[in-house]
Formats: sequence, structure tokens, C-alpha cells
Amino acid sequence: MDLLIFLLSTIISLVGAFSSTPKGDDGMPKYNINTQKWSPAPNAEPPYGIGRTLLGNGPLPAFTRLTKPDDYMQAIYKFQASEKCTIRYAQGNMDAYFENPNDWAYQRRVEAGLIATEKSGYKKPYGEPIPSDQVALTVTWGIGVSGWIVNLILAVTSGKFCIGDAGSTQFCQVFFPDL
Repeated sequence: MDLLIFLLSTIISLVGAFSSTPKGDDGMPKYNINTQKWSPAPNAEPPYGIGRTLLGNGPLPAFTRLTKPDDYMQAIYKFQASEKCTIRYAQGNMDAYFENPNDWAYQRRVEAGLIATEKSGYKKPYGEPIPSDQVALTVTWGIGVSGWIVNLILAVTSGKFCIGDAGSTQFCQVFFPDL
């Protein structure tokens, strides 16, 4: 049931993944010395939804976003202010950082020209909307693979796996000796 609720909330939040180019953001976040926190500009565009975070960079940044929302947004505002970029680009960078800091740092060095590769000059489109066909493919594979794993776990833990020819395996003899 929890998996179904999670999947439904993810699909509902995907609306943000299909949005077009974001509106311009003239203001940058400001640092408040009294609260020691970053705050967005009054005319700032809102960050994209958690569905975009999950589809774009996987469960680690989505989990960080759910468990530490204030730290997550503070990292985005700080990055946005230091790089003078849009919130979508800053959020995409922080999602990539929370997913894998080493790969993110390597990509940043490649983009800065500090590391020469065959892909020199390539700039990763952090925070850009995900193409619709990629969203459909990701969701389809995610639901299919998750369903297969859940089905396998249920079959093994219930003993259904041990009925028939599989009953002679050592696993079945140890954990389900009565079948």
C-alpha cells in the first residue's frame, strides 16, 4: 500500500517535469546575517517538484529533499547566489551533488576546462525539463522492475518458491522443511 501511495504521489508530482522553459529570475538569494540562512529573492521562481528530482537524479537526492528540506534548499540558494544562475540550474547541480558528489565534482572540473577529455566543452543541462519519452521510459521500467522484485520477495518469503521442483534446493530444505 505504501508503495502504491509513493508511486501515485510521484506520478502526480511529475507535472513539473513536463513544464516548459522556466520564467526568468532577476533576483538572487540573499544571506540574512541574523538568521544565518539564505532566503530567495521576492520575485524568484519556485523550485521544481520532487518528481523531477526523483526522475532526474534518483532516490538519494529525493530522500535528502524529504528528510532535510531546509538543508536542501539552503544548499540550492547558496549555489545559486555564488554561481549567479537560475534556481533550476542550481537545484539540478545540488541534486547531482547529493546523488554522487565525486561525479558531480568531476563534471564541474571538466566543464571548467580543468580536465581535458573527449567531451571538452560539454556542459551538462542541470535542471532542464526531462523529455517526455525519457519520463515514460523511466516510470515504466521503475514500476516493472519494482513489481518483479516485490513479487520475488513475496514468493520466497511465503514459501511458494519451494513448491514443485524448487523444493529440493538447500534454501527450501533449511527454511521450509515441511513443504
